[in-house]
Amino acid sequence: MPDLSVKSIDASHLAHVYPLIRSATRVSLKRWTEFGQDLLEAGGGILAVTAPDGCVHGVAAYRPRRDLRHEQSLDVEVIVAFDLSGDDRIREALCSELERIAAERGCNAVNFTVSGRSAEPASRARAGLERMGLKLETAGFVREVPGEAR
Repeated sequence: MPDLSVKSIDASHLAHVYPLIRSATRVSLKRWTEFGQDLLEAGGGILAVTAPDGCVHGVAAYRPRRDLRHEQSLDVEVIVAFDLSGDDRIREALCSELERIAAERGCNAVNFTVSGRSAEPASRARAGLERMGLKLETAGFVREVPGEAR
């Protein structure tokens, strides 16, 4: 898929990326719109990866925040990549832009929160927490931002 473009979107375009958001989160359009507006007003952002025909193939919503482990981080609330070719071009485009934004904002890390289905089911820690009545809802991954990039 040639000529992908990654760009920030504003509140007026939240509905355009909703089909991908819904596929990952199962939230309503109303909830996504409220969340997106709040995120943008609080200094966060939303990225969309589009093809030349205007079709949206990827979305990421992020916000900067103070972090215990990494001091300042960029939290990725949702990342969705729909790639017909089976490679990671869409996800890589989003991650590269997120890392650039993180460095620009002085962040030490980019934190990704993903569905709990993405976590290892055989984890002893997970099993112990589940025995206590907790359920895994999300899992977190981190990419540290190189010092020279900040």
